[in-house]
Amino acid sequence: MNGGHGRAPGAGSPMLTSSSQKMCTWIVSCCLALQHLAVQTSLLCIFHLLLLPTLPQEPPHAQNTSKLLARSLFACGISTVLQTTLGSRLPLVQIPSFEYLVPAMVLSSHLSPGASTDRNGTAMASTCLVPHCRDTGNWADSLQEVSGAVLISGLIQLVLGVSGMCGWAARHCGPMVLAPSLSIIGLSAYKEAAFFCSTNWVVALLLMLLAVTFSQHLRSCRLPFCAWPNAWEGSTEYSVPTLRTFSVLLPFSGVCTVCAILSYFHIPWESVDVTIAQLSWANSTFNTPWIRIPYAGEWRWPLLTPRALSVGIAMAIGCSMNSVGCYVLCGRLLRIPRLPPHACNRGLCMEGLGSLLAGLLGTPGGTASSIANTCATGLTQAGSRLSVQISALMCMVLGMSPRLAGLLTHIPLAIHGGVLCVTYAVAVGTGISYFQYTDIDSGRNIFIVGFAMFMALLVPRWFGTALAPLATGWMPLDLLFLSLLMVPVFLTGFLSFFLENTVSGTLEERGLLSEQPWKARASDCHLHGESGKASQAYRLPTGLRRLLPSFCKAFLCCFLCPRSEEEEEGSCATDEGTAAPGEGTHLLPKPSSGELEPAIRPSQTDMPAWHTVA
Repeated sequence: MNGGHGRAPGAGSPMLTSSSQKMCTWIVSCCLALQHLAVQTSLLCIFHLLLLPTLPQEPPHAQNTSKLLARSLFACGISTVLQTTLGSRLPLVQIPSFEYLVPAMVLSSHLSPGASTDRNGTAMASTCLVPHCRDTGNWADSLQEVSGAVLISGLIQLVLGVSGMCGWAARHCGPMVLAPSLSIIGLSAYKEAAFFCSTNWVVALLLMLLAVTFSQHLRSCRLPFCAWPNAWEGSTEYSVPTLRTFSVLLPFSGVCTVCAILSYFHIPWESVDVTIAQLSWANSTFNTPWIRIPYAGEWRWPLLTPRALSVGIAMAIGCSMNSVGCYVLCGRLLRIPRLPPHACNRGLCMEGLGSLLAGLLGTPGGTASSIANTCATGLTQAGSRLSVQISALMCMVLGMSPRLAGLLTHIPLAIHGGVLCVTYAVAVGTGISYFQYTDIDSGRNIFIVGFAMFMALLVPRWFGTALAPLATGWMPLDLLFLSLLMVPVFLTGFLSFFLENTVSGTLEERGLLSEQPWKARASDCHLHGESGKASQAYRLPTGLRRLLPSFCKAFLCCFLCPRSEEEEEGSCATDEGTAAPGEGTHLLPKPSSGELEPAIRPSQTDMPAWHTVA
């Protein structure tokens, strides 16, 4: 039951072995895609459930909410394909992150003074955060201006990526910047998680209990339903750690089934709190069409105003910082070399294109790398680009069917809260793990971390409770400052980056020496081939890479292409197309299997590894 390694039985029948491996690969890839889709759906529902009540009090029709969710799914699916194909090439799912939600709620609070301004959903009626608020239109008009802000954020992200500013900033982020930033990314969602869990704590705790049990206590339980090729050693595993691999999908589907049974027998189990009831979706989706392909301008074109411009700038800055943190988090959880600047720039450009598409489609949120899906990958210790691309295709299919997208609104709110608790906890733990590279006993480091994280929690809390705290005399400037200062990720990243690069400290104290062992270096390729293979994770497809030498001479693309020395570092490894046929999804080795012990430090043996899939 624990699985062994060796030559696959029936090696003399390569055709039979290859076909069975391909079938197993696609089955597991589709299941992993469903797992990504479940997490992505929860985050999308949370985004819309918190944002829509803040718009002017004109209850949207059931068809409008279903179409809005379908458009978001469609845009996220296309953005995910762009990210995994032409962007950073990491297995990153794209969603509207909380860094889009906060500025959008700030803008909508200006458009509707009676709407909620608390992004945690704890107060559904409050005054506007900026002076001289007025109701400027109905629900559709407000959504049009929010879409304009999303469009502007996409343009700014494109500029940040093409200019190379994103890659430059990422190279200057050491452990003292990454540790508090990743930790605050996870901690910033605790209020939303508690709010949705409060609809039914029993349901939420049941999902968390099952997820923890499957991913931690039963992680070595292996069900021998197929043989699985190991690309590292060329061996074959005769069993798969199913419970650990699907430790999010199984609890999610199981708890949804239990809730559906309770609802069928009319057993009351949901909260009837008035505040929570206002977050419920429209009751009926039966009148929505089965097939409706989204296109730009169907809900009128985005409205570009000075208010939308200021909020769009805040969206772009906050989401860019969140995405860079997500790139680092993904590489850390999958134990691959750190993201090179050109891949970081490409990733941000693809997110900018996704946000442009989302704005043109009329959605209230752009696209950014999903922290929750990345944490789910680390929790299950199974990462695959193929499974993420399959989930993106599923998103596009759901996006073209408002009726199917409307069915997702029946997922209990407590399940969304449970998903937040399970996934964002991994981000907190990963951020804390970066402290091992620094001298945490240093008074300098203690102050930087404590001050940055404390202010990131304090400032948004104060702005959320104060009445009209900003009055510069120009409304767009008020919205810009408020949208930035309400985002904990921006505050943590800015303060930690500024203090880390201005307060004097030794390299060892700042963690810049001890960080080098897990960076990609050309000399490491001769010591262990895994680093060289993993470095292929960020390479563009082979056909496109052949065009780069002449295409990248232009200034507009020079920051999106790898440098010559980085190409040399990756040349010591096998190209990404050398994986065995059918190896689309790779399960990560058990910590106790010892497969990577000769190549990785003992402190890294508990971290998963990931192989690229063309």
